[in-house]
Formats: sequence, C-alpha cells, structure tokens
Amino acid sequence: MIRFKLTLILSSLALFSFSQNDLDAMRYSHTGFGGSARFVSMGGAFGAVGADVTVGAYNPAGLGVYRKGEISFGAGFKATSNVGEMYKTVSSVFDLNPTFNNFGFTLAFNAASDQDSRNVIGFSNTQTQNFNNSTRMSGYTNSSSIAKDMLNEAEQNKSKGVDITKNLIYGYEGLAFNTLLLDTVNGKFFSMLDVKRTVKQTRDIKTSGRVNDLNFSYAYAYKDKFYFGASLGVPQVKYESTITHTEADNLDSMQIKLINDSTFSHTYVDDIPILRSYYDDKLGFNSLDYTEYFKTTGSGINLKLGAIIRVNDLLRVGMYYHTPTLYRFKDTYYNSLSVSYDANPKNPEVLQDPELGGIFNYRIITPGKVSANVAFIIQKLAVLAVDYEFVNYKSARLVSDDISDFENANSVIKSSYKGGHNVRVGGELNLNPVMLRLGYNMQGSPFGKAFVGDYVRNTFSGGIGYRTQKKFYFDLVVYHTLSSENYYLFSTLDTQARLNYSSTSFAATIGFKF
Repeated sequence: MIRFKLTLILSSLALFSFSQNDLDAMRYSHTGFGGSARFVSMGGAFGAVGADVTVGAYNPAGLGVYRKGEISFGAGFKATSNVGEMYKTVSSVFDLNPTFNNFGFTLAFNAASDQDSRNVIGFSNTQTQNFNNSTRMSGYTNSSSIAKDMLNEAEQNKSKGVDITKNLIYGYEGLAFNTLLLDTVNGKFFSMLDVKRTVKQTRDIKTSGRVNDLNFSYAYAYKDKFYFGASLGVPQVKYESTITHTEADNLDSMQIKLINDSTFSHTYVDDIPILRSYYDDKLGFNSLDYTEYFKTTGSGINLKLGAIIRVNDLLRVGMYYHTPTLYRFKDTYYNSLSVSYDANPKNPEVLQDPELGGIFNYRIITPGKVSANVAFIIQKLAVLAVDYEFVNYKSARLVSDDISDFENANSVIKSSYKGGHNVRVGGELNLNPVMLRLGYNMQGSPFGKAFVGDYVRNTFSGGIGYRTQKKFYFDLVVYHTLSSENYYLFSTLDTQARLNYSSTSFAATIGFKF
C-alpha cells in the first residue's frame, strides 16, 4: 500500500489506544506520606502522639490532645536524582521542584456538660503524594526496537481479506503505518526501521502532580484519657505523564544509496522487494519520536475514624481505620509518532491537530487502611512512637458504566496484588526551646514485600524545631526516599529496564498556637 506523507503526527482517537489498568489503581492506593515538618521528621509516627494538624489525615483522634487552637503552613522543595539502567547502560536525571506540604488549623473548647473534656474541630490540607519525577533509560539495541513491537502487534491484529490494516490500533501500530514506519508487501507487514540493525534507544518519563488530602475533622477528649476522632476526607488529584521514546540510526547502518535513476543498493538485512519500487527516494530510516501523553484530574471521598487511650503518663495506645476511597477521574490523553528519513531528516512534514485525542471518565476504589499505634511520652523531655498500618491492595477496583471495561484489570489486581505493610517510627528530644527529631518510614510493596524489594519505599528523616514562649514555632525537616522497580517497555518484547528512584526533600513549617 502506497502513502505519500513522509512524516505525520497523528493523535489517538480510539479509546482502546490508551487503557486504564491496574497501575492506575495502584498509583492512588500505594500512597506516600506527608504533612507538617514535625510530622515528617518523625517518620509520620503520630498515630498515638497527636497534637499536630496533620493527624486529621491519619488518626483524627490525635486532634483531641489539643488544649488550644493552632494554625500552621508548610512548604519546601524536592530534588530527585533517578537512575535508569537498560542494555547495561546507566542514565541519570536530576530534577528540582517546589512542594506544598500542609496547611491546617484547629480550634479547641471545653465541653458544655463536662469542663474536664474538650471538643476539637479542625481542617487540614495535607499533600500525601507528590508526583514530580523525571527518569531516563537509554542504550543501544538490535533486538528490541519499538518498530519490532509495533510490527508484532500489527501481525497479531491484522485482518483477513484484501485490507490487512483494518484492525490496526490507531494510537500505536496504526501511527507507524501512517508514517511509513510500517508498510505491507505480499500480505505481510514490514518495517522501514530494520529491526535487525542496531539503533540508539532512549525513553524519558516525566510526571508531575499531587494528591492533596482535604480533611474536615472533629475530635472529642474525655477527661484527657480517651480521645475519639473522625475526618471526612476529600482528596484532590492531579497527575500528568509524558513518555517520550526515541530511536535513531546514529550509526547510519540503514542506507538506500542511489547509483543512478534506475539503480540503487541498500544495507537493509533483508532484501525487501518494495524497497526497489517505492522507497529509493527516502534513502533509509533516520529516526523516530513516539510520545504518550496522559493527564487526569479527580477527587475522592472517604471517612477516617480513630481512637487513642492514655494508659498512663508514659504510654498512649491508638488505632484508626480509613474506609475505601471512591475517586472519580477524567482522563485526557493522546499518542503521537514522528518518523524521519535520510532524504530529509531535519525538516519533516508535520501534521497535528490539538483537538484530536481521547477523554474518558471512570472511577477507582482504593483499599481501606487499618492501623495500630503506640507512643511513649517521657514527661516533657522526649517522645518515642511506632505506627503499623495494613492495606489490602487486592481490594482495589476500577469501575465504569460498562462493567466489561475493567474486567481484565480487576482480575489482575485480585490475582497479583497482596496485603501491604507500612511501618513508621519516630522520636523527638526536647532541649527547650529547641527540638531534635528523627524518623523512619517504610511503605511496603503492593505485592507483599516489606523493608527491602521492588516497589518498597524507605524514607529516612531528620528535623529540628524551635518553640518560643509567645507560642510561635518554626520547624525544619530533610528527608530522603529510596525505591526501585523493574520497568517493561513493550508488550510483545521482553525488554526490561531497572529504575532506581532517589529523592531528597527539604521543608519548613511555621505555626502559631492561640
């Protein structure tokens, strides 16, 4: 089949060119932790400690420890230094972005019927996830070109009859067909990128966005011994991802040389007859640039319930439960492909309509959480706290009006994911007016691994605080997060990269008690 556009950029129209899957559900189920600088510097181990505006997003009973009101705000920046290893080649990317950490306030007042008990109301906006991240994988390959994956998909999806291109997925191998990267001859597909030649392959992944968890909270302190709390959570989500995949024949191993008007030679491994008739004026493959763009916005709702018991002046025990969160999302996405050839590598013809693309509305139900907490309060000198949290990831679900949309994705979640274990440990030393803090936070893998292994996130934190007699305070925290995972580039090729994520964040919180 002959087409005359050398290079096109075509947006994906078909819904199935981008499909929501188990990774979308895990993105919002495998949450991070965030909040005030004091909260983060102690690893988030505040389930039984309380008296921080952030606890409304975790154990709202901790708000009952407040005797007076408080307002606080925190922000900072996040530096990432991620490493991708592919084809025994290591690539690194550094990125720096500002962050919002928290805002909140509480109001405490004595109960009308019992002056020894208190009511506390509060509001908090806590950033529990920050998606700002950049990763690169790059190396030389002669067996794992994206053109080979597209070629495999085209062969698997080709229709019977005269037009074998009828069933091509528009947003993937269909793009390749419309840019001459794929063509047909004698009822079979072939690629103008010789999949047996070596190409330089690079994949960049850039993400941005956040989950800000808004909580409207109430707590009741009964005679400073029993504390009960509830929060109505309304998380707000924004997530954006751009995957850019490039391949280049920078060794110039794919050439079609014109000897004269009727004679030419080529360096392609296979002698493809159609080259002699239609592609001698292209002079061989030069490079390609494939992009997947995805953006989603949404909001959710959940309920958080908690309790704390002051066993004695030394020991506090807490627990909390978060219901599953029901999210509603709106996705916007498109795929594009640009291919250039040796005859005109720097000035390709471009056709792009920004109105083209896909929009999809759906829902995700993320799993609930249950947690047990313990804290040791050594007079006003020190605090040592430990939290344990369990999340049943296999209960996550994707939902749409058509139940068949996510039947496969939900089956994968149910069969492949497991219960996850999170541990938070923190300590604080009071050197009035200076406070010193250390923390550790382990977020286990959705596949059941804890402390070590793929998809496990370990965060180490330290901080310092300053308290004045005028009830003003200022806190600083630095925290370092490490995780790793395997990344698979294609669906029909076993092309695997190793990604090691590393971020260091700095944040400050200012607050005032009244």
